[in-house]
Amino acid sequence: MTSPSDSLSRGDTTVVPDGGNPDDLGRKRHRILRELRRELERHPAVARATGTPDRRYRELRATLDTAILGVDANEATLRVTWWPEPDEPEYAFHYSEDTGFDCGWHREPNPHVEGKLHYQERASPEDSYEYESVSFQADTPPRVLWTVLDRLTDRL
Repeated sequence: MTSPSDSLSRGDTTVVPDGGNPDDLGRKRHRILRELRRELERHPAVARATGTPDRRYRELRATLDTAILGVDANEATLRVTWWPEPDEPEYAFHYSEDTGFDCGWHREPNPHVEGKLHYQERASPEDSYEYESVSFQADTPPRVLWTVLDRLTDRL
């Protein structure tokens, strides 16, 4: 029997295709995030990457080396989520610093941009996000991750 915590839940919405099993999608999400964790650990700016919860990842958190990134912050992190949709996956790669700056590449519905894939940025928590639609040529989770990491280092 599948518990509600095993389904792919975003807010109050559980994502399960018609006739699908939320447990299968949970396992798929875990496999994808486990693969992305291994890829993150290969990047020179990643000091540590962890998945939570331990046995069935729902998200990844990477602690980044600010000296390698060349940013004026003491701490920086990257949070990664991935929702394996039947047609198009949705994901979020969200960077934040202890300075208050944060930005991210998200593929999910957002009323501020046309389409699902966008970049968002704000200088501090008091500021509003600025949004722009973006596109990726990447089509697999590892390629999306490396595209985001390249774009992140370019933005910083």
